[in-house]
Amino acid sequence: MSANPLSASEPWNLVADGYAETTMLVFEQFADEAIAASKLKPNSTVLDVACGPGTLALRLAHQAAQVHGIDFSEAMLAVFRNKIEQAGHRNIALHCGDAQTLPYADASFDAAFSLFGLMFFPDRQQGFAEIYRTLKPGGSIALTSWAPVDQSPAMQTMFGALRAIKPDLPQPQRSVTTLENPKRFKQEMEEAGFRNIEIRSVTKAFPVGSTGEFWDNMVKGSAPIQMMKKGLGEALWREKEKLALAWLEETLPALNGPLTSDAWLGVGVK
Repeated sequence: MSANPLSASEPWNLVADGYAETTMLVFEQFADEAIAASKLKPNSTVLDVACGPGTLALRLAHQAAQVHGIDFSEAMLAVFRNKIEQAGHRNIALHCGDAQTLPYADASFDAAFSLFGLMFFPDRQQGFAEIYRTLKPGGSIALTSWAPVDQSPAMQTMFGALRAIKPDLPQPQRSVTTLENPKRFKQEMEEAGFRNIEIRSVTKAFPVGSTGEFWDNMVKGSAPIQMMKKGLGEALWREKEKLALAWLEETLPALNGPLTSDAWLGVGVK
């Protein structure tokens, strides 16, 4: 069992409203890459694993006959339900639960997706196995995972601001045992039974705006930052975040424009 706090629902419940507000614009770009790579056929029934506030599934709803979304964060799903109602969709069904034990029959779906979700599972192989089980023969999978932090100026900037608050925060290190390693990514898909696997690099830009706007968006949309804020308490947080803002005031002008972030997109077929 992984000790990663992001494998639990609490951080995502804390950040649900802000996550949807601040990440949708950028994450929709990654979602479009995944959808295009899946070569979705008309009248498909599709699954979005760790669907969050619906970034990918809402875009799928215009192309698929039926979309099923599952997530363990009820707060994220509440945001998603509001978006479904606002958009008037009638072809999206949601389930709150553990995506490592999918509540769907074998061979239910023509395609499956996971946008920065399965990467956090305590048991990724079980997650891959469940997706494989619920896909029809010939069904496609497309999912994304972040590349190493040192490849992504946006991620480096976020962690730099956090270290201004907490200087003893460890520098993120590359891992060969997670999906940020494309060889491991492909291996885990192969072990689950997928074929025709391709792991490709995808780069998208995060808008910066003013220092204050950039920081506010980071705080609203980042589960790790929300957990740090909760741990410090509101009063101490207000003092500490001044250090992050000062660091960003010095750093952002030199970066000159939008910050890019790299991810891996893995695609395959059952």
